[in-house]
This record gives sequence, structure tokens and C-alpha cells, in this order.
Amino acid sequence: MWFEKAIKKQCRGEAYLIRYADDFVCCFQYKDDAENFYAALSVRMAKFGLELADEKTRILEFGRFAAENRKARGEKKPETFSFLGFTFYCTTDGEKKFFRVKVKTDRRKLISKLKKLNIWLKENRHTKLKDLIFRINQGLRGHYQYYGVTDNTRSLECFGQLVKTLLFKWLNRRSQRRSYTWEIFISQILMLFPLLKPKITVSLFYRNA
Repeated sequence: MWFEKAIKKQCRGEAYLIRYADDFVCCFQYKDDAENFYAALSVRMAKFGLELADEKTRILEFGRFAAENRKARGEKKPETFSFLGFTFYCTTDGEKKFFRVKVKTDRRKLISKLKKLNIWLKENRHTKLKDLIFRINQGLRGHYQYYGVTDNTRSLECFGQLVKTLLFKWLNRRSQRRSYTWEIFISQILMLFPLLKPKITVSLFYRNA
């Protein structure tokens, strides 16, 4: 309500607030509107004894004309930002004709999940193989359902491959002797107990019925 009443009406261009829980992204057509909002937000939060998280708060140039404008100023390609576990970036469609905002899994989230899985596999590597892969597939299913959105296929495939590599690593550390070659691991173990494959489950584009 504060954004709509005190901020949006004072902007000389378009302004939008996208919020989920305590995370939010604000979009402004003009840079000065963004700067005015940033200053006003800091003041308002201070009234409630709160502060902005500097590592999560910044103003960046983003959108349809960002790449063109930055190139004209001799600057690098547009910055990216992360929101709800995704990294948003400026690019074009597959034929490079139209501007597109695309998303991919936030690299920090990806690394964090892999580190946790690595620890879990180390502690549970002696679990019965069927049960071990069942538990891994539960995690993969949740990951694919959340991150399985338009344009994110490459990140999903990367995650799936890294999970496979970690599983191979820790199965070979069940004893002092190496248990499997990569060929046997793929052709026998994963044929018998396959890992879930990545799948796009959510389309970010609406279609008229």
C-alpha cells in the first residue's frame, strides 16, 4: 500500500513492485525514480528500526534497452539479479530477433545444494543402493519441480550431471577398493536404479485459450 500511495503516484514513469514474503524487486522506467525510491525506502525502514541488506540491495540497469545503452557508453553487458533462487538476465529469443528476460538457477543456490548433498552422501554412502537412490530422487524431484521453468533446461541438466558425479564418487568410497568404473556405473547401476531426468514443468508464458 505504501508503494502504491507514496511512491508510484510520484514517479514520472512506470513503476512496479514484485514481492514474495520479505523479498521483493522494484522496477522503474527511469533511473531517478529508482534512486528516489531507494532513498525513501531507507528512511521508512529506519522508522521501524530496520536496515536494508547492502549485499542484497542495489540499483541496476535492466530491460529491453539496457544492452544497447550500455554498449553506447562503452560498458559491459547488463547486470543480472537474483530473486527467489533464480538469476534473471537480459538476452534475446532463440532467433535473436526479440528481447527476452530469461532465468536460470542461482549459482549460489546450486553450489549450496551440491555441498549439502556431498556431505549427505558421505554420511549415507553405505545405505542400501536402492534406498540411497530413492532418497536422491526425492531431492531431484523437488529441485526439478521448483526450478523446472522455461529457459532453465541447461541449469537443470548441469545439476543432474553433478549429482550423478557425486553419487559415483561416494559409491566408490564404500571400501578401500574402487567399486565401479564410470562405464559400469552408467550401464549397470543407473540402468537398474535410474536417476530422475530433468523436466520443464512450468511455462513462464501464458497462452490464450
